[in-house]
Amino acid sequence: MARRNQSWAVALSVVLLLGAVGCGGSGSAAASKTQDPALLGQQLEDLVSQVGKMGIVEWHGELLTKDPDKGGQPLLDLSSRFSPSTGYSQVSMTSTLGGKAQQVDYLVINGRTYFNSEDWGPEADGCWADITGDAVRSWGLPTELDPAWSLSGARPLKLAGDDVDATLPFKAVLAGMPRGLFPTVPSVPYDTEARAVIAPHGHLIEVGIDLVSLWKSVPDEQRASLETRRAGWWLMTMKKSPDDDSIAPPKYVFDPAVTPPSQCTRAPK
Repeated sequence: MARRNQSWAVALSVVLLLGAVGCGGSGSAAASKTQDPALLGQQLEDLVSQVGKMGIVEWHGELLTKDPDKGGQPLLDLSSRFSPSTGYSQVSMTSTLGGKAQQVDYLVINGRTYFNSEDWGPEADGCWADITGDAVRSWGLPTELDPAWSLSGARPLKLAGDDVDATLPFKAVLAGMPRGLFPTVPSVPYDTEARAVIAPHGHLIEVGIDLVSLWKSVPDEQRASLETRRAGWWLMTMKKSPDDDSIAPPKYVFDPAVTPPSQCTRAPK
């Protein structure tokens, strides 16, 4: 994954640079025109490379009503660890939708999704229910759990200091956000994009995605069926996980409709 992303970023840098050189010009103004596209490609390449070197990536995603710098209020919070080597994920979701705060933990292992609720109590910490295919209980999980999607799919537009103003394809954004927001994929032009800002902060990379720019492209009759009325901004941060422990498959898998959570450790694996 990292090698492919780096190759893409290098190719982008070369194309932008060649395009700028072909524009001609001379003097200091021409020098800045040829330098900026090269810096743009290089900055994105460096960020892709930074994520590729993280090993287990710890990422945090937050769904807000609008840009937090403009007073956006949180709707949904995801905290995750992702292992590129195995594809395994640990995800914790905190939701305030409907006015009730709750936390749910997930494991995604070999395409299977497992669920653990804080309502089960501390004695059931190692107990998991298999909810693969259960749309109701897995609606908060993204389809794409590798946070690098927010960089590898980006089309850079300009630099703002160290930040990169970019756009992201509509389908990539849908896959990288909570799947319950989109029970059906809207019909939009193939080139529909969302505006985004990619900002490095030392060891941490932040990506802010303007969702309102997407909703404007969705036909009115389809928009009414989406859970997007208050979702205006997706904020994601990525960093190397300080926890080097590998992500392990669930210790106990049980059916909570059959076995009480307090007795789940006695259920067969």
